[in-house]
Amino acid sequence: MRRLYFPIMFALLFLCCAFNAVAQNLGAFPTTLDFKLAAGQGESQVVTVSNGSTRKVQFKLYLNDWVRDSMGGHIYYRADTLSRSCAKWVSLSTTFIELEPGQSKQVTVKLQMPEDPNATKEMKWAMLFIETVEEANASASKTTAASVRNLLRIGVHIYQTPPNVTKKEIKAYDLVPAKDAANTYNLVCQNTGDVMLECKAHLELSAVADGSKTKLDQIEFPMFPQQRRLVTFELPKNLAKGKYSALAVLDGGEDISLEAVESEIEVK
Repeated sequence: MRRLYFPIMFALLFLCCAFNAVAQNLGAFPTTLDFKLAAGQGESQVVTVSNGSTRKVQFKLYLNDWVRDSMGGHIYYRADTLSRSCAKWVSLSTTFIELEPGQSKQVTVKLQMPEDPNATKEMKWAMLFIETVEEANASASKTTAASVRNLLRIGVHIYQTPPNVTKKEIKAYDLVPAKDAANTYNLVCQNTGDVMLECKAHLELSAVADGSKTKLDQIEFPMFPQQRRLVTFELPKNLAKGKYSALAVLDGGEDISLEAVESEIEVK
């Protein structure tokens, strides 16, 4: 299995100045496609790609598999590599678009589920990338003429959640000091259900010495089914030294009970 590590947007250094001006005016909408199909069902959704820049832009379109790591970062794989991939059921109306300044075009994304009931036992997902390319200048020297230069890519999330897959469940396991940062703590938690959840977490501190309360800002993050996650809380820099009772609270959304873990920490 080959992992592909890419940021959502990237630029070649020697093109970054011109690219930044163009990239601000390129877009795709929506950036999330939600399908809820049973075995044998199919559905088409539309993504609109637009060029608000002052120059002609070309795009190539392709699929990747992907997961989130324990810190929420994206890790990409070749399409149809992972067991949770739906890429093999996705077809695109085109894999190449050329847009003049101010022009927009629609791309149809179709997800066709097989008749096999095993295909709808769990949630699956993929990523559609819409990536700009720049054709080589025919008069350029051999050292500067690359056949294709990658400039920018926009990720469109594709989620397929069968209607029979409904279990929602989260677990909060521990609150532990971060290994690489002082006065920073990680809430260890997991989505133990079968659907993706939009989660929230916050940390409440109570000073042992005088009972004064401090509540850190809420952190919002998604979790795939069975994904284990570390949610990082950095304590306020002006927090008084001493011992605290720390309560980390995890909220998985509607129809799910709150999870919490309590620990004693010391600010030095």
